[in-house]
Amino acid sequence: MSSTTRLLVFALFALGWLQPYSLFAQTLLPIQAELVQRLNASKVKVGDSILAKVALPWKSSACYLSAGAIIQGHVVTQRANSKTEKTSEIGISFESGQCGGREMKPLFLTVAAVLAPYSSSYSDALNSEAPQPLSSAIGLGLNGSLRSVREAAAIVNVEPGLARAPHAVMSGQVLGIPHLAISVGQGPDGASILRSTGRNVQLSSGTQFVLVPNLRTGSNISADAKSANPSAATGSSVPTISGLAPSTIVDESELCVAPDCTALSAGQFDQGTQAAQITLPLNALGYLPARADHEMSGFDYDASIAYLGPDQFLFTFNLHTLVHRSAADTSSRGLRIVRGVLIDLQEKKVARTVDWRVPDAGRYLWPIGENRVLIHVGQELRVYGPGLQLTDKVSLGGPLAFVQISPASEYFAVGVIHERHTPEIHRQLEEAEVREPEEDIEIRLLDSHFRPLTTIMRSSRLALPVLLNEGEVQIHSIGRNRWQLVENTWAGERRVLAVANSTCMPHSNSVPGNLLFVLGCGRQARWYRVLHGDGKVVLKGWSFSSELGQTAGGNVGRNAFAIRIAEATTSRSLLSVFKPSDLKTSHVAVYRATNGRRVFSIGVPDLVPAVQTFAISPREDQVAFLKAGEIAFYQVSVAE
Repeated sequence: MSSTTRLLVFALFALGWLQPYSLFAQTLLPIQAELVQRLNASKVKVGDSILAKVALPWKSSACYLSAGAIIQGHVVTQRANSKTEKTSEIGISFESGQCGGREMKPLFLTVAAVLAPYSSSYSDALNSEAPQPLSSAIGLGLNGSLRSVREAAAIVNVEPGLARAPHAVMSGQVLGIPHLAISVGQGPDGASILRSTGRNVQLSSGTQFVLVPNLRTGSNISADAKSANPSAATGSSVPTISGLAPSTIVDESELCVAPDCTALSAGQFDQGTQAAQITLPLNALGYLPARADHEMSGFDYDASIAYLGPDQFLFTFNLHTLVHRSAADTSSRGLRIVRGVLIDLQEKKVARTVDWRVPDAGRYLWPIGENRVLIHVGQELRVYGPGLQLTDKVSLGGPLAFVQISPASEYFAVGVIHERHTPEIHRQLEEAEVREPEEDIEIRLLDSHFRPLTTIMRSSRLALPVLLNEGEVQIHSIGRNRWQLVENTWAGERRVLAVANSTCMPHSNSVPGNLLFVLGCGRQARWYRVLHGDGKVVLKGWSFSSELGQTAGGNVGRNAFAIRIAEATTSRSLLSVFKPSDLKTSHVAVYRATNGRRVFSIGVPDLVPAVQTFAISPREDQVAFLKAGEIAFYQVSVAE
């Protein structure tokens, strides 16, 4: 999506049917919205619901529509093309919108212009435009220190990025859709009629509508309609659509020297020749590996492992039992019982067992240093220390979207889902878009003591925040297959860490040691890089089409990190589903964080298709690996 500023000039005064309201028409600003579902004159019928998504905020005295809000209308007239009827038509009228909340309220609108979907639609824009960084919501005091917790805790509403727009649109105009014409406001109750001769009227999802309040109803016209777009100047009839100025391109700093910083491909790993120090069989704990014929779109969180001290080890897994739901569980998605088993490695026995009610199928365990883990249980996050003793709680007040942690566990970004829609609108959107509808995510930035620093709202369609010790990392598109990794520091600075060439949008996550793991796509293989917080490349590697499940991890504030790569029996595309029976071997390698030198590697069969199947001990003298029937512990030596 272009990052240059574009103007959308909308000339309402050209509308003949608005002439009696010419003074009002010159001050009114339009609503820009994106059609959610496809419309075809041969398939729709009168009364069918139509949903559109608002592209930028709009406000009158009676209604505020945030970016991403839904407006709802219906088909007023319908005529399909046939041998006897050469002209087809669809009459469209909008009558409600999400004015300041999830409930639909009366909002009568007329479609005044229609545009073909932009090359970067609204939904795509959400993934390519940079959201407001978390650091800007915290801010600085005059002495250079962070604002106080109380001062920084106010909510900052962030509007998503905007799609590209043409320079000008006239009322009654159709742009980019051949054979389509519009009669503005000529249908029943001010509806607009879309017509096509010789074929059926067809509108694809993403088609752009420009709408104005339906003046013929008179029910939602207000004296302050001239402030309809809060970003426009007072009294102006020309709304502006703003973007970001292009960023300076900085080449990736390839400061490591092969072979020390070059990872091995899966076929070059040691194939399990090193004997394990300890093996713990799992058949007595109630753990059942995933079914071999179970289809998966990615590695899951059905099992996890972590250290709670040099001699204490935590194994957690989904019991796969029927779960009794209480009245409070009605909103839980994927409710499951997860068992936590604390193992004493010296005594080689189970020290404690607990069961947790986890309300979804997402990640539920995060190691956070100082021999502690964070667990998602019910509507809260819980901190457990040695002995699996509960030491702290963080109330969520809603469904958890994610937890992102800085490498030194000094900052926690906790995302909580705020449902945008009523159940009925949610269902309609899900059916129309064939995916989960867009929601609002309230991101709470917490310090190391879980005290709130700030709260910021973002779209669920945006990438998850990625935290380094000094700030938040975002990935921006800067051209075809070109991506820029930018750090917005807590001190308010903006630093370009690297530029990457990738045929897909790169994915990144932070790793203890203030490292950044970046995974991207080449023409024939996936690639990955491990960067220091200053952008210096520590490790680079490639994964071919038979490899998947690339994951990096380590210990908070320590000197080593590990990378796990799974190998399938055959090549597969990035988006294809797989079964556990399709997986052949899992490979784990441990590297020094200072120079990327490999100090340990092993390949083992009987892998578990879960994300968190390896862990490095607090002393960094041992690496644990979860297999289908056991946990194996191997000796490593990280010291120079």
